[in-house]
This record gives sequence, structure tokens and C-alpha cells, in this order.
Amino acid sequence: MDRICVIGYPSRLGGADTELDHQIPVWQSLGLQVHLIPTGELDANLRAMRMEERGCVIHEPRRWQACRGMPVISYCNGEFLANLEAIREAARSTTFVNCMTWLFDAEKEAHRRGLIDLFLYQTDHARLRVQDELVAINPRFRWLKVRPYFRLDDFPFHADRPEDRFRFGRISREDPAKFHAAQLWVYETMVAPVLKSGIILGINDEIRNKIGREPEWIQGFPAGGLTAQALYAHAACIIQMSETEENLPRVGFEAMASGSLLIVDDRGGWREQVRHRETGFLCRDQREFVYYASRAAFEPAERRRMAHAAREWLETHWGFEQAKREWSRAFELIAGL
Repeated sequence: MDRICVIGYPSRLGGADTELDHQIPVWQSLGLQVHLIPTGELDANLRAMRMEERGCVIHEPRRWQACRGMPVISYCNGEFLANLEAIREAARSTTFVNCMTWLFDAEKEAHRRGLIDLFLYQTDHARLRVQDELVAINPRFRWLKVRPYFRLDDFPFHADRPEDRFRFGRISREDPAKFHAAQLWVYETMVAPVLKSGIILGINDEIRNKIGREPEWIQGFPAGGLTAQALYAHAACIIQMSETEENLPRVGFEAMASGSLLIVDDRGGWREQVRHRETGFLCRDQREFVYYASRAAFEPAERRRMAHAAREWLETHWGFEQAKREWSRAFELIAGL
């Protein structure tokens, strides 16, 4: 196996397309030629990815026959599911990466018809949430777990932030379900030896109707209103409550790479990323959020030590060489489909 075809396109926007972007250099290092079939026209953001310069073969959008004879993989792409019958006619095999913790209706239908050869997961908990339903739909359920590569270079480590304020942040897409109703209560209730200064990136009026309007010491930005790197440069801590169960939040990797200590929910993908009290804090309820956020404010030496440990742990467990071993195993299985 010397080629692989992707239905979709890498991006720096969106978790699935960003993860795809990070994996492609690993695949190329294993000797694979990467073909890309976009599901829509390339806009300025996608053209800025310079995938052709990076050694990929770019095909015309939606020209599914271009994948003929190649294993196909797609990251959480609705157009892949919608056109899977045509893709399957040309592809050697089909692999789907669902980055959520629930199933798409089109994914269920595709599995019922046996159109997906392999389901790939980044975490065991995401697979376990959907496995029983997939087996009930079609017992022929093949799966594999791959711990993905995270490219640290895009997120510089900030070792010495000013201590005149307790600076914190929160980042997600503008989805009310991403926000716990008590999020602002935590920020207002946690205490610090200095004034607090927060940034919420990814907020709109619908979210404000749910959680309340941010006080003057918290700046709120819509998605894209500030770069993620600027948020992490500001935030000594990412204090993030959610009502959803995350699969493997890439903002967690970004924060660890940047030296922003994670104070997050004790469930889902956060457990894969955070070693409690060693590289961050996992919180079971809103009062634990208040306690650990206050602790981080009053114990800057501990906070900095944990932030350094998180960066080192990220390099060791989610680095390039680790990912090469994981993907080598995956491609051995895919080659045999």
C-alpha cells in the first residue's frame, strides 16, 4: 500500500479538518502518497493550506472516481457519508473517522448497508458510546483506535505570563450546548489574590441568553474574533465547563502546548488528556471548578510546574514517533481490507 485518498480537505478551522492536517505528515513519513478529493470548491482558507506544495495530489472537487483502487479515509465528513455508494464503487476500501461521541443518521444507514469497512476512533470512550448501536445495526463492525499526532509548532509555550492579574480563558465553537449554565457563576465565585481577567472566545447572544452576559473583566469574542494563539498567550488557565461530552478536544492539546493549565470536566476526552493534579485539574461539579481555579490562582508555582509537565507529557504521548507507530499498525489493517 503506497497511496491513500482522503475525502475532504485539511483546514486550520474545525476540529476534524485540523486533525486531518496534523496526520498527513505522519502518513507521508510512512511512504504514502496522499490524494485529496475536496467536497466543495477551495476557498481562500483551504488554498492557504498549500497542500500541493506539501506533496499532496489534489483532485477536482467531488470527482469520486479519482479514488479508484485506493483506500479511502474521511474525517467526520457529511459529504463522504452522503456519497458513499459512489465512492465505494471506486475505492479499494473505506474508513470513517467519527470525531463525535454520537452517530450520524447517514453513518447508521451506511453501516446498515455495509458501505464502511473500518471505523477509526481516537478514544475508547467514544467507541464505547456508539459500539452497541453499531453492532445492533450490522454485526460486521470493524474498528481500530489510533492515538493521533498533535503538531506543537503552531502553539508556542508561554513560560512567564504577567502575574498582576489572574488571567484565564475559554474557547469553543459557538454552540450553546458547549457551555454549562453555571460557567459564569464559576468565574464570578472563584477567588484570586489579584484582579481576575478573562477571555471567552466563541460566544454569541444565544449563548449569553443561556449563561448570562459576561462582566466587564471578561472579554467576549465571536468565533474568529481573536486567534487561538492570542487567547493562550493571555490565559494562564483554560477553565472550561460544558454540557457536552467531548471526544478528544483539540483545544486541550493547544492549551497544553501553550502552557495554559487545563481546568476541565472530569469526563470524556478530557480524561485522555489530563492527568489529575499532575498536568491539570479534572472537575466533577461546579464547586470543584471553583476550588481548583482558585487554587491555580493562589499557587502560581504549582500551576507553572503542572503546565510544564503537561507540555512534556504531550510531546511524549502525542508526538510524531508515537503517531508513526500507531498509524503503521492502522495501515497494516487497512491494507488487508
